[in-house]
Amino acid sequence: MSFSVYDTIIPGMTHGFAVLDTYLDHGKAFEKEKGLQSGDVLRARLAPDMLTFGEQFSVAANKAERHLSFLIGRDPTAPPAVEQTYAALKTRVTSVRAFLQSITPEQLSGAESRTYQLTPPIVRGWFGGADYIFYLVIPDFYFHLATAHDILRHLGANVGKRDYLGWLNMENPLGYS
Repeated sequence: MSFSVYDTIIPGMTHGFAVLDTYLDHGKAFEKEKGLQSGDVLRARLAPDMLTFGEQFSVAANKAERHLSFLIGRDPTAPPAVEQTYAALKTRVTSVRAFLQSITPEQLSGAESRTYQLTPPIVRGWFGGADYIFYLVIPDFYFHLATAHDILRHLGANVGKRDYLGWLNMENPLGYS
């Protein structure tokens, strides 16, 4: 069995954004449970030089749109300014999920064979498509998903691996045997 670029990226990212959406619910509930000020969890971070919990959502969304725009051959648009509130971040997560769900397998066909020029802040230079997908696009997304999870855990919120994995469909949509 082979996997298309679509199969490799879109279902996992769409699922990951569903998990991020639940993390916003967990963060808001944790603030209420602990009597924290509204937004305290959104401003929390693991280390002084790392992004806040809220920024993990903005950056994950912005990068997903940027990476996928490159892969489908569109010029990426400037990311929107998103207020660091639960409502605004949930709206942003929902819009990115809709963008991902609008992408067709045909739009990603051949993306692994093209080259992509990247600019800072993280990397600079030309990447082959497969390397770009496997060593930047996918890990970059999961870094922000895992970091959001880790911030909640660090604060003491009741989230675990099951929350990180999200809803698992035990059916066999890709025909595994």
